[in-house]
Amino acid sequence: LPCPSPPGSAALQPPTALRICTVLCCSWGEQPRLCQAACALGRAEAPVRHGAALPLSLDSALQLRGLGDAGQRRAVAERLQEHAEAAMAAVMAAEAELSPEQRGGAHARTDVLGVDFLLTAAGDALELVAMSTNCGRCLETCALLEAMGRDVGQPPGDMARLVAECLLHRAQRHLVRGCDVLLVGAGGVGKSFVWEAAREYGLRVSGAGS
Repeated sequence: LPCPSPPGSAALQPPTALRICTVLCCSWGEQPRLCQAACALGRAEAPVRHGAALPLSLDSALQLRGLGDAGQRRAVAERLQEHAEAAMAAVMAAEAELSPEQRGGAHARTDVLGVDFLLTAAGDALELVAMSTNCGRCLETCALLEAMGRDVGQPPGDMARLVAECLLHRAQRHLVRGCDVLLVGAGGVGKSFVWEAAREYGLRVSGAGS
């Protein structure tokens, strides 16, 4: 994307970088899903750290960075979602290849993940770079952004609902893992997802014809 100059005098505006915190969760179907993004502006040579500034929404931060065109801001948002979900997918794929001991337990896995990005100028373009993953700092920052929005009358975001759904799904899987289930009349080929879900949940399934 073209790299516009920040508003105001160039002599008074130091080079800036945009830190973007993203929160992702493992949704139904074991697919990564972006829940929320929160941003902070900082100097390019020393990007702002977690908790050092009040968070901004992605759209507001991009406008402050000089992206006045709504289409460009949507393009950045789409690219951010693509890269954030790809980062979580890579973490999940790496975990799948680890032994239970390496993962931290027989059923240990990543269900909620924070990924930090840096949006900065690279020549005449804006470059989005993934910096690190974390457990709680991105979640804290994004939760603060949503709380600030509620205080000024903005509608609540989806982050709390999506994260709660993810954790409840994980709890349900834990409760039924290892149980014996009898399926009566499980159906034909169209109901094959029943067996796939049972395998993912760790159920021992026996069937009876109708």
